[in-house]
Amino acid sequence: MRLLAFLLLTALAAAQPPAGRPSLRERATAGDAEAQFTLGKNYEGGRSGLKKDYAEAARWYRRSADQGNVYAQASLGILYHSGKGLPHDDVQAETWFIISADHSPQNDRDTIVEMRDSVAVHLTPQQLGEAQRLAREWKPK
Repeated sequence: MRLLAFLLLTALAAAQPPAGRPSLRERATAGDAEAQFTLGKNYEGGRSGLKKDYAEAARWYRRSADQGNVYAQASLGILYHSGKGLPHDDVQAETWFIISADHSPQNDRDTIVEMRDSVAVHLTPQQLGEAQRLAREWKPK
């Protein structure tokens, strides 16, 4: 029983920000793209005391992706492709994978390119052209 209490207290302490530092949600709400991505991951995985909520994950990913976070962009592509939290839309999935692959660090690019290419094979030439056009027109906010 003491071990359980210790583990619960340790988990609660780890979930709290250091004294004087805003919480993850406060930082995300204030526009911190990294905090938005992390909050999205927490909603997607049901971590840090949050209930699993793909729609909420997508909302936070979108805010982060719009600011140029390549991992949030790839995560949006995954959610669009799987239809979790967003309507299944492979044109949107491809668009976000293209944007992410074009801006990701070299060491992460291969995985994102694989995801991009795995969606592209299911698109018509017109759909692929639309995704490419949307990706070209995208600008960070």
